[in-house]
Amino acid sequence: MKVKIIGAGSIGNHHAQSARAMGWDVVVVDTSMEALERMKYEIYPERYGAWDEEIKLWHPDFPNAKEAPKGNFDIIMIDTPPDVRMKLALEALQEKPKLLHLEKPICAPIPEDLELLEEFLRRWKKECEECKVTVGYNHAVSAGIRTLTELIKRGSLGEALTIDVEFREHWKGIFKAHPWLKGPQDSYLGYLKRGGGAGGEHSHALHLFLYLAKICGWTKSSMANPISSDMDLAGDYDQLIAFQLNYWGDQKFSQDSERVGRVIQDVITNPPKKMTRIQGTKGAVKWICEKDREVVSCYFESLGENWGEKEIVIPKKRKDDFLWLMQYYDDLLTGKADYKDSPLHIDYGVEVIKILYNAYNGY
Repeated sequence: MKVKIIGAGSIGNHHAQSARAMGWDVVVVDTSMEALERMKYEIYPERYGAWDEEIKLWHPDFPNAKEAPKGNFDIIMIDTPPDVRMKLALEALQEKPKLLHLEKPICAPIPEDLELLEEFLRRWKKECEECKVTVGYNHAVSAGIRTLTELIKRGSLGEALTIDVEFREHWKGIFKAHPWLKGPQDSYLGYLKRGGGAGGEHSHALHLFLYLAKICGWTKSSMANPISSDMDLAGDYDQLIAFQLNYWGDQKFSQDSERVGRVIQDVITNPPKKMTRIQGTKGAVKWICEKDREVVSCYFESLGENWGEKEIVIPKKRKDDFLWLMQYYDDLLTGKADYKDSPLHIDYGVEVIKILYNAYNGY
């Protein structure tokens, strides 16, 4: 497998290491010499013990550098800030990769980017629809969420009555992984119009809700405004954003079961809290993501008196978050996983950014 990563920032390092752990060929492209040097001499060796000489780096000023490497890549990953991603995505389509990964959020929540996104979707469907386009919500393919969705699909939950998702983590956890930044103001992270803030950075929560709602058989409400939101602004970014999402429940159970979901994202909570809980008519399931483990708990009538509890603990390290992603991409490209039903399908990423855009413009 041949992989091109555009962007040598923190996420580019994660993806390079996990792709190499799969034994794949990796080239990292960046127009910033500083970013490439920081990757090779600081970020990568500090995280993973030593630089991997098998990773190829490209910059236009390198000795004997020709044009940026193009074509014949199985996977292209665009790991740049959101506000420059769509232009690069349009260029990447011309290379016709088997899989095109767009990091999250898919773009900035501004009219210009949404127009580029629509152009991208038109060209993708017309010129390269065989390419699987994904958005980088890696938590949705973690071992814990896969376990959670398997439990839901068994039917032991009954009808899902509520879905709650929270991704709440203080800025300091993010900037610990980005020591070259003094704070949110030093990058797109501190500007909601560039795709930062709690809305963009922790949009894992909104994405996970949309995916789980589909798994649970929920459909969009017919209300005029099925999604309401509120936020706490801190200068140019939202430090907390909350959503109430109105849906219809699974029609297998009822024809008129209106349901309400809740999503909260912030950059002020310490210690972090990343979780989802689904309450059903016959039980409940819960997922918690912690630094060194994922915990899936289920409470089902079928487990015995008082809805007997079962807890599944999945140990992990930070790099496992991205190794699970690469293993999933391997499944997509070898046919073991179906892109049409993929939790990383571009449709979810598009819906997330449109919800964020509407929330910001309605505030």
